[in-house]
Amino acid sequence: MSQEFLTAQQVAREYLNDVCSYHKILRLTREGQIPATKLGKSYLYKRSHLDEWASDQFSRPATNETTQKG
Repeated sequence: MSQEFLTAQQVAREYLNDVCSYHKILRLTREGQIPATKLGKSYLYKRSHLDEWASDQFSRPATNETTQKG
């Protein structure tokens, strides 16, 4: 049975299979892009919320934010 809550290190290593670094997970969390709950100095990630986030993120086509329209 999988754990319901993960740490930032577990998200990077186990959930995303080292696609993103631990530090990038923390940065995205602080920016509000990844759902998490702060507990003391650490963040906890609920697996079901990560599943919803990932489904939303990977269902949209990639965009290039530096491309200027004109």
